[in-house]
Amino acid sequence: MDKQEKQAVLNIVELLKKEERAELIKEYENQLLGMLGEQERDEIAEVLDGRRLPSLLSDTIAKRIFSADSHRERLTYLLKNVVQDDSIEVEGSYTNEGLMQSRDSKKVIFDEPAKLKDGRHSDTEFQISLQEYIFRRAELYASDMLLFSYSVEEGQKKSEVSYLNTAGVLLVVLMKNSPKDFKAFNKTSERYIHRFTNRTADSGLSFPSMMTIIFVQLDECLKQFKEGRNGEQDSSGNRLDELQVLLSLVADINDEKVLESAKDINFMKDIIAEVKKLSENKEVRAMLLAEKYAQADMNAVRSYERNEGRNEGIHEGLALAARIIAESKSGMSDEQIAFQYGYSIDEIKAVLGHE
Repeated sequence: MDKQEKQAVLNIVELLKKEERAELIKEYENQLLGMLGEQERDEIAEVLDGRRLPSLLSDTIAKRIFSADSHRERLTYLLKNVVQDDSIEVEGSYTNEGLMQSRDSKKVIFDEPAKLKDGRHSDTEFQISLQEYIFRRAELYASDMLLFSYSVEEGQKKSEVSYLNTAGVLLVVLMKNSPKDFKAFNKTSERYIHRFTNRTADSGLSFPSMMTIIFVQLDECLKQFKEGRNGEQDSSGNRLDELQVLLSLVADINDEKVLESAKDINFMKDIIAEVKKLSENKEVRAMLLAEKYAQADMNAVRSYERNEGRNEGIHEGLALAARIIAESKSGMSDEQIAFQYGYSIDEIKAVLGHE
């Protein structure tokens, strides 16, 4: 955001804290709305007007609904059923701010880190934008989590941490839009939850990985729900229908069929009621608006960097291209650059002229 946009957000928050007049708050809301593109403006306007519920993939909403502290039972349910491991229990939250993150990733990926009672660190990511390089990103991030898990925590002695007693890590990635590799897989399979738990050699020898990485295709789940299908079953062959409803709710909380089914399940009914209440909270509304602007701002910058926007965007794109070329000359691979800057490998290759 530029100075004017930042000030608009700050003005809203300050007014909310002081509980000033509603018409002034509305004025600043309109100021921010005017900075959005038509699609983004229409989406958030429907939420602010009470015609739609804010998405469960929103950082502002997800961190409250699936909080590892205030709603650990919800996060526990989600992890237990996605992983298909009844032993999972969420102990509480932990900060992952020191872990590796790309420059813009926090604008399109929101997460809820948690410590499990068995000692593992978990992270549940809510992804709102398509990411074609998702496998590499997940491995890099999970590896960083694992190193964090191996480090000495406050109150521990270095001698107490060893390879033997280091707990593994769990990364669950909830994808609103499936990358092409997943879509290609769905041509021959109905599975939309993909659990990577083992390392297998070409000889057939296998061992359990300390990194459990699970990808969930929310779009495919929602599609199957609407069609009355469910490609996911438990170990006994029973369809995971309740989990499918929850994941469909995360995918689209405003879908009528999803809402009808979710309201028959008590804890999901509570989620819907809480989201509605949050959407009426003035401070939350300001945060939703600022969040929507941040997403729209990033998308606009990406558009400008492809020489499709205003002159200032083109200049930003040229400056970024120069940095990317310099990184490439320094020895960084296309994949490393894509991860660092938050772009797809194809976009990086286009900038560098690589095949």
